[in-house]
Amino acid sequence: RSGKPVWYRPDYSHHRPHLTDGEVVLVPGRRRDSSTDTTGLPGEIRDRFAKFCPGWHNAAVNVIDPGSGRRLPKEISVFAAILQSPYAPLLLQVDPCNPTHVNSVHLHVNSVHLMGEDAASAGLEPGDMVVSMRRLDVFAILDRDTHRLKRMVHGGFKKQHSVLHFEGSRFLMLDNEGGRTADGARRISRLLMVDAASGEETAIFPNHRTPGHLRKLYTHLAGGVAISPDRRRALVTFTEEGKAVEVRIADGAVLVVFDFLHDVSHLEDLTEERATRAFRSFLSEVRYGGDG
Repeated sequence: RSGKPVWYRPDYSHHRPHLTDGEVVLVPGRRRDSSTDTTGLPGEIRDRFAKFCPGWHNAAVNVIDPGSGRRLPKEISVFAAILQSPYAPLLLQVDPCNPTHVNSVHLHVNSVHLMGEDAASAGLEPGDMVVSMRRLDVFAILDRDTHRLKRMVHGGFKKQHSVLHFEGSRFLMLDNEGGRTADGARRISRLLMVDAASGEETAIFPNHRTPGHLRKLYTHLAGGVAISPDRRRALVTFTEEGKAVEVRIADGAVLVVFDFLHDVSHLEDLTEERATRAFRSFLSEVRYGGDG
């Protein structure tokens, strides 16, 4: 609370940490492997990785003790899970130097009322791990204990971030590049609901009720989603726009708009022309705090 660092660790963790109910931190990570490590890969995949990226990156989930910052010996290799699944051929279609680009990991909510029969029909069980892979345009469901890749979910979303379980078989995400304006002329980012059981996809925001000035928000990089504690609202951040929007999940109604706008007139090194202007910064992510 004082702002003084309790610990820090320089490693290959990246993106957003997720604190679980079991009081460990899950965070995407990767380790750099040498070309000799490709000997255990299936033939075509081994040849591709050895040829194009001798120092390829192995995607993983790091498990960290939040009290000490110590990495626990429970690293979960997402790469190995893919190799040992029927989805391994997907690795032939992507950049071998960054084949998955894991950008979020969350544990499936254990609450019974958020599971329901729909979750079972999608093959989801309490404690399952939800992993978003930007390069493959998919999110994966991993068994928390065995780390077996149970299934991959793909659809009309592309380069997504922050895949979060909502309820039953439904997930919310920031779909960075899967949306288009009504006339199809421009790419937009959207808050998307995906049903892993039926495959149904619903654009929560923007939709036909969205005010015109908010219908073309787009971020190629980053961004994120947060769900309110009452699970009626969501915050979606459009990083490169410098904006975040809170919406009602039921109908996508806009509740609040956050604009990361800064007065820069006090900066001495600006030219006279720019001194009266404001600057909109990249906004990484807005989350709920306290009781939301």
